[in-house]
Amino acid sequence: MLTYILMNLFKSPWRSLQLIFATYLVFMLLLSAASFQEGMQDSLSITGDAKNVILIGAGSEESLERSEVPWSAVPAARTILGLKKSFDKAAVSPEAHYNTLITVDGIEKDAMLRGVTVDALQVYPAFAIIEGHFPKSGEIIVGHLAWKRLGLKKEALQVGETIIYEKKELTISGLFAAPGTVMESEVWLNLNDLMALSQRDSISCITVRLNDAEFDDIELFASKRLDLRISAVRETEYYAKLGEFYKPIQLMAWITAILIASGALFGGLNTFYAAIKNRSKELATLQAIGYSRRRLFISLYGESLFLHLLSFQAAMMTALIFFPKVHLNFGSAFFALALNHLLILKIFGVCLVLALAVILLPAWNCLGPPLSKTLKD
Repeated sequence: MLTYILMNLFKSPWRSLQLIFATYLVFMLLLSAASFQEGMQDSLSITGDAKNVILIGAGSEESLERSEVPWSAVPAARTILGLKKSFDKAAVSPEAHYNTLITVDGIEKDAMLRGVTVDALQVYPAFAIIEGHFPKSGEIIVGHLAWKRLGLKKEALQVGETIIYEKKELTISGLFAAPGTVMESEVWLNLNDLMALSQRDSISCITVRLNDAEFDDIELFASKRLDLRISAVRETEYYAKLGEFYKPIQLMAWITAILIASGALFGGLNTFYAAIKNRSKELATLQAIGYSRRRLFISLYGESLFLHLLSFQAAMMTALIFFPKVHLNFGSAFFALALNHLLILKIFGVCLVLALAVILLPAWNCLGPPLSKTLKD
């Protein structure tokens, strides 16, 4: 049977290549949509740390950029018991998040700026300086993927280069990594510099790192200090909500992929139908000399499965090589297309189902009617 399957595939190589290309497009679209969703979820889930709690402006729990927290909340937060301490200093990081325009090599780019102090090093264990030093006044430090988010050449954001923000030149003091998080695409600078240049009089949030304390302790503190007008949000919950905000984008990606894949699928179905219809006499003759319909159906499914497996393998190789190099930017989210074993297994299951789906109607049309009628036709 294997010889018969291969013989039919190579009998019309051009038609086989058309079918392989059509199914390849289907798998690439499905892989793109699935890896888009997986990459976004992975990036946001890794960014959130279960040990971190964000003190954010009341009413702005879903957006750090819109949040306003008074400076007086910073010394108040340091009095919370049970926070992680380093050299007897509580892990409390006041921050300002600002999405604005910066100028690099004379080109304006939309960037995510985060004003921080050295206290941020106690709060974010994933943060690691890979070159240079933490920024002082008049300096910035950039994530090692910031050049991709800004659409620049990598050389434009190296240590010693400058960017212009609000007509002030800021020197790049270092590069940092924070594997798998959205921070890797951000630009960090001295908090006081950002406050002065953006003419802000309030920070965006305060991130604290727990030790013996629990989230309820931070929530109780926020509810007692009515004068500060703040709320406590788990960092994991904040980024989970951010993921929910991007659900419509993920849904649109799936709808687009399914619609285009459906067109390719129906095109493949028409091609399979025409190919099998042309072989109706051959299939009827094989039935007449003793081959059962079940065995002939299995051979047709084998042909379809062989073509789909080739397409699946080609799509997987393309995805594994190129998807990790593709980074997407949606507001606060910046991530690479991601694949995992479960996702690959699901697409493989789709491959088996599609191979059967495109062959059912053509096979029924040729093998379903009585043999006498088929031979007569």
